[in-house]
Amino acid sequence: MTDFPHDTYFDTATMSSGCAVSPDPAISETERLALRSSERETGGQFILEQNYPNPFVGETTVPFTLATAADVRLDLFDLLGRKVAGVVRKGRSAGTQSIKLNLEGLGLAPGDYEYQLEVTNRHGVYRLRKLMTAE
Repeated sequence: MTDFPHDTYFDTATMSSGCAVSPDPAISETERLALRSSERETGGQFILEQNYPNPFVGETTVPFTLATAADVRLDLFDLLGRKVAGVVRKGRSAGTQSIKLNLEGLGLAPGDYEYQLEVTNRHGVYRLRKLMTAE
């Protein structure tokens, strides 16, 4: 393991794939309330935040909060709707988490992309998309 800021961990497989996943802190009452308010799009199963920084050069972080344990998939799409990259993380615990993306590590050029978080848990499959810009 290599020491990186922001409590993010990387292993050899992660470094070569261009992404990393943060540890699983417990979910707070504030996060539970926010999950309830996002219920319309996501069934209250998760919150997908805007990536930061945005726009970004090289690396960005996609934060999200899970209401319950779930499998997570983060897919990137070009603006024509073609899937250009994807990251799968199984067995994630409830709570606030993030996935770090390195576009160069994923072999992607600067530009505008859509990212979609897909959460699969005992309640079903839920998806939400947002835009990001790589410079």
